[in-house]
Amino acid sequence: MRRMTIGILGCCAITAAGCGSGSTFANRPRPPIPVNLTVYINDARVSVSPDRLGAGPIVFIVTNQASHAENLQIQASGQSVADTGPINPQANATVKVTVPPGTYTMTTNTGGATDAALATASTIQPARLLIGPPRPSAKNEVLQP
Repeated sequence: MRRMTIGILGCCAITAAGCGSGSTFANRPRPPIPVNLTVYINDARVSVSPDRLGAGPIVFIVTNQASHAENLQIQASGQSVADTGPINPQANATVKVTVPPGTYTMTTNTGGATDAALATASTIQPARLLIGPPRPSAKNEVLQP
């Protein structure tokens, strides 16, 4: 009886020692904490604050203080990265984007649904956003998703 118990315990110990060997786990760092950027649109220009930051997740909080509805487009190298859709005057919109390093332009066009309204060039001056190297991981930040 005693030999059988020792034998079973020896087999269990060998089996437990072999568990987990040969497998790898990719311990990827957490993404950076999202940064809130405020975008202000009026009849003359688009402004963004801050206008320089590191790459990673960004939440654009857009307010339209222009006299008519506007769409905000975020572009990089002529390609659209994000679009808010029409924002009514005195209204707000939110856009979440994860951006790599580069230069981004925020332009507007009227929120009209007609072809003539869409073809009309906006007189509102665009804003420029500079995105630098990636921000550090949020691995040591508490209470983050």
